Amino acid sequence: MSDLLDEDVEFRGGTLQLSADNVNAENADNNQNNTAEKVNRNKPRSYANSSVLSGADSLSSSTSSFADARTDEQRNEGAAASSESVKTVYPRYDVPFDRENIKDFFTFRNGVVENSIQECITALLFPEDGEYLGSWLLTEITLWDNEKERIVILTSRLVMTIKYDFIAMKQLDFKKTYLDDLDTIVIGELVYPPSSFVPRLNGIATGVSTVVKDCVIDRLCRRPNTDNEDTKLFDPKYFEPRERNLRGVRLMWNKGEPLPLKTVWNPFSQDVPFLTFASHPIYWHKEGGPDEKATFDMEIFAQKLQRAIETMPSSACCIHHSPIVIQSYVGVTSMLHNKTSMGFFKVRGKFSF
Repeated sequence: MSDLLDEDVEFRGGTLQLSADNVNAENADNNQNNTAEKVNRNKPRSYANSSVLSGADSLSSSTSSFADARTDEQRNEGAAASSESVKTVYPRYDVPFDRENIKDFFTFRNGVVENSIQECITALLFPEDGEYLGSWLLTEITLWDNEKERIVILTSRLVMTIKYDFIAMKQLDFKKTYLDDLDTIVIGELVYPPSSFVPRLNGIATGVSTVVKDCVIDRLCRRPNTDNEDTKLFDPKYFEPRERNLRGVRLMWNKGEPLPLKTVWNPFSQDVPFLTFASHPIYWHKEGGPDEKATFDMEIFAQKLQRAIETMPSSACCIHHSPIVIQSYVGVTSMLHNKTSMGFFKVRGKFSF
């Protein structure tokens, strides 16, 4: 925003010359402005309260090509440095899970995801659902900040979210969300409200787990390598508040209205008017190039979703690029749920030295 403001207040001076060419140029500019006003009147009206669930005070719609998270972070390093003195910047999470733990996921095994997606396409998609555009294995983030493993199928008419048992290899539940019902799509960083305790709890949990792992488990299996390792174990940075370090996409059909209390305070409510997706943890550990990781990448899903919306002439959906606020303030249950990866199908109860 600072770059935009600098460009807006830039002073440009010149000498005013009156001529027939200038008069014609002014008339041409007036005609263009009148044409632009007519086009704006014909555009679908965006909802005034579209930032209720996205977390942005003012959102600007964008029809440009979708920017990848990795390149976007590099491009915004300068802007983040300038705003550091104004806004508290928490340390960011490292890569979700590690190489050893990610192998416990059943979806990490070769062929499991591909066979499951193909089974869902064959059993659940019909010709009236529209043209098939793609399928992914993503992480759904619920209203209560719980992460869940979901198969997502995109067609020219709908988004299908499928709960699949990767142990028994069978479908458990599915939900269809039609693109015509969407009024807002938000793409951006997943953040918490400023008054939320979740970043602080995440920092404490990360610090405790790091110290316990290094002091108890690793010390029983190997010998310390350096003399100053003891000082590194209790580094205060391990306990500092931590944000998610994840980008996501939120599909909304609430027309800018806030959620009713019966939905906000009911963890089992099925009437939540939005869906939030992030990349699957396997994305950061999958071997190969972008093609091999595309099935687990939220960025590819958001890009194709945006194109599908833009090609629908009857759609009044607005696409915004802004932070997505997760309305979680204490988050003790969600922290335990996500730290133990209860929303994912994986090997559990394994303990070995």
